[in-house]
Amino acid sequence: MNDSPLNIENKIERAIVSYDMLPQGCTVVVGLSGGADSLTLAHFLLRYGSSRHIRIIAAHINHGLRGDEAEEDERFVAKWCAENNMELKVLHADVRALAAEKSEGLEECGRNVRYAFFRSLCTENARIATAHTLSDSAETVLLNLTKGAGTRGLRGIPPVRENIVRPLIEITRAEVENYCAYYGLRYVTDSTNLTQEYQRNKIRLGVIPVLREINPAFESAVLSMTSRLSEDEDYLSTLAQDALTNAACPNGYRLSVLKSLPGAVLTRVIALAITRVSKVRLESGHIAAVANMIHAGAGSATIVGGIQCTAQGNTLFIRSKKQEADKSWSVPLNPCDTRLPDGRILVITKLTKKELENRCKFNNLLFNNLINYDTIFNTTSVRNRRDGDFFQPAGRGVTKSLKKLFNEARLEPLLRGNVAVLENSGEIIWIEGFGASQEACVTKDTHNVAEINIKES
Repeated sequence: MNDSPLNIENKIERAIVSYDMLPQGCTVVVGLSGGADSLTLAHFLLRYGSSRHIRIIAAHINHGLRGDEAEEDERFVAKWCAENNMELKVLHADVRALAAEKSEGLEECGRNVRYAFFRSLCTENARIATAHTLSDSAETVLLNLTKGAGTRGLRGIPPVRENIVRPLIEITRAEVENYCAYYGLRYVTDSTNLTQEYQRNKIRLGVIPVLREINPAFESAVLSMTSRLSEDEDYLSTLAQDALTNAACPNGYRLSVLKSLPGAVLTRVIALAITRVSKVRLESGHIAAVANMIHAGAGSATIVGGIQCTAQGNTLFIRSKKQEADKSWSVPLNPCDTRLPDGRILVITKLTKKELENRCKFNNLLFNNLINYDTIFNTTSVRNRRDGDFFQPAGRGVTKSLKKLFNEARLEPLLRGNVAVLENSGEIIWIEGFGASQEACVTKDTHNVAEINIKES
């Protein structure tokens, strides 16, 4: 394999151009640890960016994990940036303490700290450049494989994700070292990279050397595979986007549409719908639980990140527990059609005696959408529940709190904040799904009857 400096630089530039990573005149925040990968990236960008008016800001993080070694790395980076006239920003963080505070692993916490720092340095339309290589991507593929990943996980590290770009993603770590040797670049080596304490290091030090014995061009084979899988994933993701749009309804997604989807599309629809609510790391088990719920047509589960998924009626509801489940709302009640905050429409229809007789017999007035029209004459608004609400259901001879009423009906907590309530002079006279109160119900003596329906828009 031709790994000459010119060939290596051509690979880097080809990746930058192919994925439109660095527009002319942009600002780039470069993660610079002082290692071979990051130093190669910074050195290349200095030369590449000079004629393209690209501003480069180096960002170095001292994670507080390696004592004097980390201090020495920081001094090395500061000296290199000064010698090369590169702007440098440094962050000191106690990652061990932060990880304990947030109940995160050291690797996850360190990653979160790094990217938060990078983003804090970004101006509008800036890019974050990290020094992930093809070797890193191959390690990621193997690591994800051990966790049972699907197509998305087996694509490795994406060349571009939002404003994060990886110009070295198509060169190997060996090529990085050749680049450094050619240009005489000194670099530091993180001692933790040489231990098998971390999962990634076990793969790097113990697994990949064996795979290279089978195929010396193992990383290039991984690149070929991830490229094909990316094409497949992009196509399936497009189908999922369209399917999710088609399934959307007020406050959720129609189960009838979701049930009809092929499994490969449904799993992606579920992942997409959940990540729209909260950016969480989903595992196959989370998605499978929601898929089973969809096919069953009922059920509720709380998955990673406190996200609650509920299937009820013909709707899949997805909401984060961090969201206000019962945010108060109230809208004016119109004589005919009233649009509710979730997009549904409450329709009131005044019935003649003949129309009423077509719907039910007077000895069976348990239809929960009928109400004495005269009782809603002075009702000016429709709202959702409030703390302290009580209701006397027609024909039951008891008064109950709405909380108890909803509990007895096994109404999912996720749905309770959108149940429509009609109130007249401080008294609840009708509740969606439960019907009229004792005072407002239809009897044989009722002269004016109204039918209340709530329809999807």
